[in-house]
Order: sequence, then C-alpha cells, then structure tokens
Amino acid sequence: MNVKVNDLVRMKRGVIPGIARKFRISESQAENFLRIAIEEAARSKRLSVKKGEISGDDAAISELFREVESWTEDEFDEEDFEILGYCRSIREE
Repeated sequence: MNVKVNDLVRMKRGVIPGIARKFRISESQAENFLRIAIEEAARSKRLSVKKGEISGDDAAISELFREVESWTEDEFDEEDFEILGYCRSIREE
C-alpha cells in the first residue's frame, strides 16, 4: 500500500497555524515541520519513504494514518521541534 506524504499533510492542515504559533515560525515552516514529522513517524514504523510517498505493509500504513489523524498541535513539544529540525539539517548538508 502507498500513501502520499502531501495527502497526510493536507489532512492535518488545520493544526498548521497552531504549530506555527507554538514554535514562532511561519505557516510554511510549520507545514514543512509537519511533513518531516510524518516522514519520521513512517520511518519509525519501518515504512519506506521515497520522493514524497510512503509505502509498506497495509496494516502499518493504516496504523500510521490513524496516528497522524489523531495528532493535534499539542502532539509536539519543543524537544520534538529541535530534534526534527536538527535531523533534517544534518540530512540536507
């Protein structure tokens, strides 16, 4: 089974303004943060993330979908924000 990261981000578009306020970043940065969080959640379930698409076992994809669906802006704290931002900056170098 496959799912596009952008589809999951679109599903959670409502939490982006709250994430932006919480971490004092722009909404586009908050959207990018959410995208990274979704990709990392997928990887933690041993799903493949390539070119904006998550693939793997149907049950694991369904579990990821339910997890992301339940996220609120309170899902993330300052430590999550710092860790995900740090990991992303390392990957981009």
